[in-house]
Parts: sequence; structure tokens; C-alpha cells
Amino acid sequence: MKRLGIAFSEYVKWLKNDKQIIFLFTLICLYMFSISPMKEYIAMFGEPVNALEPYVTFITNVFCVPVITLTFAVLMIDFPDISANATFVLIRTGRARWYRSQVGFVIMAAATMLAILFVFGTVAIQPQGFVGNVWSNSAKLVNAQTMETNFFRSTNPLSYLDLSVMTNFSVVGAVAVCSLLTVLHLTFCAQLQMTLALRFNRIIGLAANLLTLGAGMALQIIGLKICWLFPFAHSTAGKHYDGLFNEVIFPAWGSVLYLVAANILMYFIGVRVIKRKNLSLMSKED
Repeated sequence: MKRLGIAFSEYVKWLKNDKQIIFLFTLICLYMFSISPMKEYIAMFGEPVNALEPYVTFITNVFCVPVITLTFAVLMIDFPDISANATFVLIRTGRARWYRSQVGFVIMAAATMLAILFVFGTVAIQPQGFVGNVWSNSAKLVNAQTMETNFFRSTNPLSYLDLSVMTNFSVVGAVAVCSLLTVLHLTFCAQLQMTLALRFNRIIGLAANLLTLGAGMALQIIGLKICWLFPFAHSTAGKHYDGLFNEVIFPAWGSVLYLVAANILMYFIGVRVIKRKNLSLMSKED
């Protein structure tokens, strides 16, 4: 119960953090560069889209995922709280238990962020969205290899679903699997950032997180197989399959196992770091 209390306390502080304005800015950007172009190809083809397609696009599109991950990284920069009061709570709770509470808080924050994206995408696409467990014709047609659609995709890279997502997942399946991958990915990124913030400082934690994200994204866009060593590749479900030949490049269940293992590893590293931390210096660090 004590762990839940600490996790909830951190969660409330996160919700009240002034940096949440950045999330609002992200939602505006997603509307401008994802939802608005989506409405353009709805008009182009005269077909509505599934109401869940914007959300699935947010968490699978290779350009949308970094935007969401970067936003989450910035929102987590003030955590974990290492002020004098927080240090007192840490001592009373125990170091390992305190860190577990931080991980619980991160999972709650990541799930909240996805819930907001889910509601935002579903509402923003109305009234051009329908309800059902089938992909829309518009989402399929925009992936057609024609001069018009190729130009549209190149100028609106955040607005369409990867064909391999529609081929290998149902709508509900994509929401479930891709949400799980995204939560695991965000949790890993936050743990990496928090652990390095505890070991060094917040700037190093944020920089390492962004470097890992940027390297993974660059390697995946280039198409190098080494990209699968980085968590980013495992968070973009569309790249797990070859859209043209419908071949499995990396199984989704393998990515779930990878991200779970990565989070467990980061958890033990984080516990080790906090156990070695000089508590007398924590409240003085930036």
C-alpha cells in the first residue's frame, strides 16, 4: 500500500507539472500533421476511416512515435523527485521499494498519455470516423503505389498507417498489441532517463534517452538490421513486417519479450544505483 501511495503521489505531481503544456502543443502538432492530412485523403477517396485509425497511426507511424516519446521524455525530466522531502520519504520507505514506486508511477503516466491520445484521435477525426473492427478503404488506398498517393505520403509522413499493420493486425489487435509495445517502450525510456539522472544528473539522463531514440530511429529508417538492438525499432509495429511480401522481419511477441527484458534489466540497474546513492547529496543535485 505504501508503494501505491508513493506512486500515486508522484503521478499527481506529474499531472500538475507545468510542463504538461508541452503535451498540449504535441496534440496540436499531431492534429496539424496527422489528423488534418488524414481528413484530406478521406475527402480525396470519398471514404471515411475507422475511428481508431488516428490512434493506431500515432503509436505505429515511424515519425509519430518519436514525437510521442520525445514529449514523454521532456515530461519526465523533473522525475524522480530528489528534493529534501522526497529523500525523507525514500529513507522511510526503503530504497528498492521507493524505486519500484517510481516505476509504477511511470507506467501510470505512460498509460495516461496513451489514453489521452486515444480519446483525442477518436474525437478529432469525427464526423469522418466509423466504428468497427475493419480497416478503412481510405487507409488502404493511400498506400497504393500511384504518383498521387506517393506524393501525398512523401509530403505528409505522419498521416498514414503502414500497410503491414493493416495486413497483419485487426483494428482491435493493433490497438492492444501496439499500446502494449508503446507502454513498454516509454517505461524503458523513462527508466533509462531516471537511472542516469540519479547516477549523474537530469541533463545526462535526458541526453542519453534522446541519443538512444535518435540512433534507433536513424538505423531503422536507413534499414540496417542492427536497429533491432535498439528499443525504438521494437515500438514501431509496422516495421516488424515486410509490407510488400507480407514476411515477418521480427515477430511482435519477440519485441514484447525484448522490451520486458530491457525494462527488467533497467529496473535492477536502477535499484543498484539508488542503493549506492549518497542520500545526503540528493536534495542538492539539479
